[in-house]
Amino acid sequence: MNQSNTLYGRAGRALTAGHFAEAADLYEQAVAGLEAERGPDSDATLQALLEWGLALYNLQRYDEAEIHQRRALEGRVRTIGADHGDTLNARVRLAESIGAQGRWQEAEALARETVELGEARGWSLHESVISGRLAIAWIRRRQERWEEATELGRTVIDQFHTIRDDDHPFAIAARHLLVECLLHTGDLADAEEQARRVRQARTATLGADHPYTIIISCDLARVLAAAGRAKEARPLAAQVLPTAVRVLGDDNTHTQRLRELNAA
Repeated sequence: MNQSNTLYGRAGRALTAGHFAEAADLYEQAVAGLEAERGPDSDATLQALLEWGLALYNLQRYDEAEIHQRRALEGRVRTIGADHGDTLNARVRLAESIGAQGRWQEAEALARETVELGEARGWSLHESVISGRLAIAWIRRRQERWEEATELGRTVIDQFHTIRDDDHPFAIAARHLLVECLLHTGDLADAEEQARRVRQARTATLGADHPYTIIISCDLARVLAAAGRAKEARPLAAQVLPTAVRVLGDDNTHTQRLRELNAA
């Protein structure tokens, strides 16, 4: 295995483990090598670009993520066409990064284009098409259109249940979306149920130290506090806080929330 492939493999493992800064650095090196060895439009280069963008997205470096994901999408369109499954996936990822920057109309147009292209091929339940619907749900959540986001999130969960199972990563992401929506609409019983389910799945598949597990633990504590159950929220926040400081950093929003919940 050559150096670029080795770097790409290490980057992927770091991304899966939630070591996003390490992953971003490794992807940068891997992409440079893959471009030199195989060309800018090779499958390996384009996939590495897409994943590099995902690492940056998780670091909230959305503008940088957009650059790499746009390159990946444009390369996919050139090489395999606008409606190939890999192209649809790249389009969804780009939509997410654009939406995270508050460019709602542009992001939703990309997500809807993904859904329409997939449905035109009879792929209504294709993973990338369902992901497009989930991207629209996240846009609604970022716009604080809670009821619409809730409805879309439930649809995504039902669709993943049809083709896979309730513990598919995208189904878990949709459930996490529901936690935030239900917290804001005041359905705290359902929010708690969803949060506990997501936390259990995240812990089992990713481990207690993964950023996604820390975030859902924080959100569960928020739900408990909102329900007036501070005696349950405080110990949970106290348990997770040291891990959040170590993994997310002291200035991270979720770390600060955990500290506030612990002190309440």
